[in-house]
Amino acid sequence: MDDPLTGQPAVRNPFLVTKAGPDMQRVSQDPNDENSSLQDASIQALQARGVQFLCCHTATEEQARALIKQYVLAQQPEEIVKDLLAHTVPGVQVVAAMVSAIALLQSEGHYSYVTV
Repeated sequence: MDDPLTGQPAVRNPFLVTKAGPDMQRVSQDPNDENSSLQDASIQALQARGVQFLCCHTATEEQARALIKQYVLAQQPEEIVKDLLAHTVPGVQVVAAMVSAIALLQSEGHYSYVTV
């Protein structure tokens, strides 16, 4: 993916950092204002508003095996998984299996899945 700021292949997560700055202060709370905190879809802004992101450990293992195959890497999957998890976005919770986590969250009424 290309970085929208540079037009070059991304070397950072373009979805992570909020434009509001470290204090997360916005001039407007109007949902129709482009500069409103309610229009900020960055991971940091969504986390500040209470969104919790989950990472599936099983999917991470599958991605590691796919990377090994695609790039003919010498590392073992466990080594790549360890590196991927060490670079997970701060605040993201790693769950053993997403399918189980979703079922548990749904049973507690804390999750809903909507497709658009």
